[in-house]
Amino acid sequence: MTPNPFLSSSPDRALDRVHRYSMVVVLTFLALGYLALTLNGYGNHDDIYRMIGSWRTVWSEQRYVPSRFQGYLVPEMVIGLTSEIGDFYLSNLVSAGLAIASLYLFYQLLIPFIAPLPAALGSLAIGTNPYWIIAATTSTDYVYPAFFFLLGIWLLRQQRFRLAGLSFALAVSSRLTYGPMVAIALGFYLPTLRQQRPLLPRFWQGVLIFLGATAALYLPVFIASGYNFSFLAYADDTTGGTLGQIARYLYKNVYFWGLPTFIVLAGFFLRERRFYWQQFCQFPVPRSTPAKLAFHAVLALLLYNQLMFAKLPHQYQYLLPILFCVVFLITRFPDYQKQVICLSLIAVLHLVHGFVNIDVLETYQIGSNNTTIHSDGAHFQPGIKPGILVRDYQWRAQYQRQLTAAFNQRWSYFGRSLSNPR
Repeated sequence: MTPNPFLSSSPDRALDRVHRYSMVVVLTFLALGYLALTLNGYGNHDDIYRMIGSWRTVWSEQRYVPSRFQGYLVPEMVIGLTSEIGDFYLSNLVSAGLAIASLYLFYQLLIPFIAPLPAALGSLAIGTNPYWIIAATTSTDYVYPAFFFLLGIWLLRQQRFRLAGLSFALAVSSRLTYGPMVAIALGFYLPTLRQQRPLLPRFWQGVLIFLGATAALYLPVFIASGYNFSFLAYADDTTGGTLGQIARYLYKNVYFWGLPTFIVLAGFFLRERRFYWQQFCQFPVPRSTPAKLAFHAVLALLLYNQLMFAKLPHQYQYLLPILFCVVFLITRFPDYQKQVICLSLIAVLHLVHGFVNIDVLETYQIGSNNTTIHSDGAHFQPGIKPGILVRDYQWRAQYQRQLTAAFNQRWSYFGRSLSNPR
């Protein structure tokens, strides 16, 4: 195993400075790229316009109409308000700010376990994923729960349990599927307090705040649903039956990363499978350490998100939490040189995937061509196609124009018209 030069007894001072400022370089690079991409409009996702509509209904008619079954009150109100104040420029800027803050929080969570350079490269590997970039530079709600969840984890580590409970509630209000993720985080954190029993009352206060704030934030959608739990429903994706669902699950798990990146990841984990199996077999309880608990918590989060995606393999962005899980697992490998090489390669291949998509299938849409971009059919056709970011930008000429035009017609009596630079 290659030793970690940062953790050696007498590290080189120049190398030390490079490592410590690596995250500044990473965040600056990503921030500049994100800011440029925020100028391209609200985005192609139809949920954006439903969320803005929910806010306008509250403001103009003093009643709440959920944008979807579950509502997601926090992003609805924030995206709607920022859109009204500063059009897509401000609402996209909030997304970019939350995305950058999420990557910095992840870096801070990695620092106790690894050196600054691979921690920064881990954030870079996430921040260059094309689907993360799209979420970070448009007015979607996918970065909202990620930010509040990571903030809650960070606050837990700072033993600020009440604030952590509130942050977790905001995460669940931004996406309901984060509820079990919060339970996993709290469950694996609790054993760390075995030797600090005076902290337990504050911890349970944080749990109660989480439950109470979550209930309060979902009260509007509960009322709007007629005082029942019908808002817990979801639109199932059954195109092609069970076989089609399995095919979409497998395909999207590969092309969420891009084929070259997926091959690199598969090769890395297969080659180092003995190490990860040994770590898995070292159950963290009763002799729990933060490193063991974190490792098994991340495995649980990874499995949970894969099970959820297997149930509904619809939007690629549903897989965003596994970005953090997989990168964390790579950083747990003790070979410093392999950490740096693997994470650097993933970041580069993610950027390539944004511009060039090396694919073995030609996907298409079987159903009617509506405002939601969703491929539900495919045939074998290897080739090089436009990358995820290029394709998203090209689609703005059709989908974003269609969505903004329909929204402006619907809300012609109230509020400013939505702009569309494409």
